[in-house]
Amino acid sequence: IFTLDKPDRVVIDVKDTLRTRALFNVDLKDGPIKNIRSATRNQNDLRVVLDLSQSLKTKSFLLKPNGQYGHRLVVDLEGIGATRSANPQPVKSLASMGTGRDIVVVIDAGHGGEDPGAIGSNGTREKDVVLQIARELQRVVNSYPGYKAILTRKGDYFLKLKTRRELARRKYKADLFVSIHADAFKNRKAKGASVFALSRKGATSTLARILAEKENQSDLVGGVSLDDKDDDLAKVLADLTMEGSMEHSLRAGKFVLNEMGGVARLHKKHVEQAGFAVLKSPDIPSLLVETGFISNPTEERNLKSKGYQRKLANSIGKGLKRYFSAHPPPGSFVALQQQEADR
Repeated sequence: IFTLDKPDRVVIDVKDTLRTRALFNVDLKDGPIKNIRSATRNQNDLRVVLDLSQSLKTKSFLLKPNGQYGHRLVVDLEGIGATRSANPQPVKSLASMGTGRDIVVVIDAGHGGEDPGAIGSNGTREKDVVLQIARELQRVVNSYPGYKAILTRKGDYFLKLKTRRELARRKYKADLFVSIHADAFKNRKAKGASVFALSRKGATSTLARILAEKENQSDLVGGVSLDDKDDDLAKVLADLTMEGSMEHSLRAGKFVLNEMGGVARLHKKHVEQAGFAVLKSPDIPSLLVETGFISNPTEERNLKSKGYQRKLANSIGKGLKRYFSAHPPPGSFVALQQQEADR
């Protein structure tokens, strides 16, 4: 625990901890705490920042579980208006923290290889279109200072859904994962782009459920069954540690959907939720973007157009940038730039 000034803040770092929605439900009325912010650090640790209206001294201690509560960290903020300790530990100037790391966005082009995905009436294959859009999105994200975009697949080959997730989590240490798709529906009049986040309780609409069921079967094409993984995935979904990542998936999804609405017709004007297996990373905000219905002749033509692909990628990139501007990961170049601007 340490303090910062100009403005006054208390920073609490907790190792091997994931945030829960409870952090967003604290009543701050009439108190010296103006706002509570939190973010994951190093994929495993939690940083909580208390924005204060004035300088306060801090004390902290641990409490063992009792009949009502589990393990607790108690932080006392005392001496409103009191003089700050002469040697706060450790207070670092932002200049000493370096330039900050890149925000890592992992972009997943759906399907690939022996799995073509959806096929349009004119033979357009989903796997080809989404890879082209993913490459455009990578270019867009990499053009932003302090951002780095990485593709899960760079060519026409098959990746298991679990592999896609694990590449983002373990290899690339992603701050956000976005999977790009273009779906089909039996009704060729179905149209519009959508953004999905993971749902704990299931799909928010019949269409979302149907799409999730179809996408989750992709591993079967490669000869690998998901049956032996259902229990583990169900446990992950049941784990409360996913609350933070799901909450931020919805926040990021809203920014992306708003930007996409300026380019594409939207199927729904809100972020939908469904049980897409590719989104089931417990600690990374994850989105699935349906860029349109390849089964709709008009949207099939659009999705094949290089110009439309660029516009779509630009809109998704702008949405992601808006999200990270509002929620920059601690230690990132974007976070440090914002902190410098606030000083």
